[in-house]
Amino acid sequence: MMKKLMIFFTIIGISMLGFYSINKATSVSGPLENLKNPIATIILENSQVFKIELYPKYAPNTVNNFIDLVNKKFYNNKPFSKIIPNYLLQTGDPIGDGTGFPGYFIKSECKQNGFKNRLKCEQGTVCMARSKKYNTEGSQFFILLQDDSSLYGHYTAFGKVIEGINIAQEVGMTQVKSDNTPLEEIKIKTITVDTFGITYDEPQVISIYEERSK
Repeated sequence: MMKKLMIFFTIIGISMLGFYSINKATSVSGPLENLKNPIATIILENSQVFKIELYPKYAPNTVNNFIDLVNKKFYNNKPFSKIIPNYLLQTGDPIGDGTGFPGYFIKSECKQNGFKNRLKCEQGTVCMARSKKYNTEGSQFFILLQDDSSLYGHYTAFGKVIEGINIAQEVGMTQVKSDNTPLEEIKIKTITVDTFGITYDEPQVISIYEERSK
């Protein structure tokens, strides 16, 4: 009887240790290799939905930045400011003229800027928009509606549409003006992100002064 009790309590102890380890792992700051990638859900004003898987493995600071902006509701009610039909959708501009940003820049996490990022630029890939210079990303991002390998290494790819690519393609068929702004405004109602219990750090940023003084 005593032997059976000892075995029973040993099993309980091991189970409790395993439970503690799992909970400890999911509460640490920063992503772990064996845990799920965060998933962003984009809901449009017309209630259509598509989802993006984010890849901290390829662009950790960019993912941190995106999640931070999402949590601050930065993207809510933002329009698609640029649509190149059947090619890409761009959003995240708080001004609306293509120059808007959150008040800071982040580094370009792409090959041509000395960063190992192997995420391919193909249909559904999500990349940060920037000016002609590297390290000028802020809040604007674009979604590719077709493959374009020429962008690989030049733009920070950090996610991919995993559900609802047909919705994104439908938006990509919107009629546009000569400057690629849509004739009829299409807005994002909300973006939310599920991090599956992982806490992502605030992004490392570059001030406007730092960038302009170069």
